[in-house]
Amino acid sequence: MDANTRKTVMRMFTYGLYVVTSRSDTDRGAFLANWLTQCSFEPPLVVVAVEQDAHSLQVLRAAGRFVVNVLESGQREQAGWFGRHSVKVGDKLANRDLHRTPSGQIVLPEALAWLECELRSETPAGDHVLVVAEVSDAGTVRDGTPLQLKETGFKYAG
Repeated sequence: MDANTRKTVMRMFTYGLYVVTSRSDTDRGAFLANWLTQCSFEPPLVVVAVEQDAHSLQVLRAAGRFVVNVLESGQREQAGWFGRHSVKVGDKLANRDLHRTPSGQIVLPEALAWLECELRSETPAGDHVLVVAEVSDAGTVRDGTPLQLKETGFKYAG
């Protein structure tokens, strides 16, 4: 298989961009996710791919829950802050105005909408872990068009 052809084809897949946030009793984390999708109607489940060595994966495990924050078209800068360039930044949520779900999880005020999810299972998948979670709460903040990976020019596929 030609690696460049594979990369070209895999970059044709459509991806949204989401900020996943989580807060445990002792820590909190946030990361940019594009490999995220609904995987069941009943119960309502989502699956997100998280890098194996990500700090946020440890926070997700400790908390047992997380929030998917849906970004709006045009929020490239906000997405970039939670992406790779800030991967080694300490607390990416420091000095930010944050909202909370009824259970205390973190919602970004700039998000269009959010889903709170309870961890159900994990599956190793290459250099990532597939986290399956059940949607336990949801909220909309305002109307808008969700941010897509292609719009940003970011490359995270292939």
